[in-house]
Amino acid sequence: MCLLTLLVSLPSLKPPECHELDVTKCEKASTLHLVVFYGALYTLALGTGGTKPNISTIGADQFDDYDPKEKKYKLSFFNWWMFNIFIETLFANSILVYIQDNVGWTLDYAFPTLGLQIFVAIFLVGTPFYRHKLPTGSPFTKMAKVIVAAIRKWNNPIPSDTKQLYELDLEEYAKKGRVRIHPTPTLRFLNKVCVKTNSSACGWKLNPVTHVEETKQMLRMIPILVATFIPFSFPVQWLHK
Repeated sequence: MCLLTLLVSLPSLKPPECHELDVTKCEKASTLHLVVFYGALYTLALGTGGTKPNISTIGADQFDDYDPKEKKYKLSFFNWWMFNIFIETLFANSILVYIQDNVGWTLDYAFPTLGLQIFVAIFLVGTPFYRHKLPTGSPFTKMAKVIVAAIRKWNNPIPSDTKQLYELDLEEYAKKGRVRIHPTPTLRFLNKVCVKTNSSACGWKLNPVTHVEETKQMLRMIPILVATFIPFSFPVQWLHK
């Protein structure tokens, strides 16, 4: 955001203005302009992609799912979280568009940049007081094990009784501060991974139901990820102005 603010503020970083009706006659943006512009956008995209999915997760980690009182507070946290996001989008965007049209781009970018710096400072000050959960392995490794095991057991039948599927004891998840997930009917072919056979051992041939359900959750997110590519693309029309 700091780089984008400088980009719209410093004349040397702006592409030449064009007053021609035919944009093909306008002077093109230099290599420096393009490098700074796309560098700022990709830096912002990487930063946003790295923080947005983790902020809500950190918030959820502050509550103990095994404490009924804290579990209730956790649900309230996400309600207020989404409420604030929509209120911010409604009012903040309207105000910033007004500033953009009537004052200028510099102040329009300066406000969110300043706000971002304040929120980062608050986050860093509160870091010692947060609950920190140590990582317990890569989720991609678990997904790979589930998918490989499903391919290996492609011809295996799935029992109609879900109680016959392999699952760890509840105490095993409680020790790690995790919640056991019950089997779901969607992507049912992955349930083959939980079927015990004579040659299957926990790993690349056998996985508990919770690991399979976590993989299902990730796979169900793929259509949402693809659908959000276009609406979240940043317009670059101002480069030609």
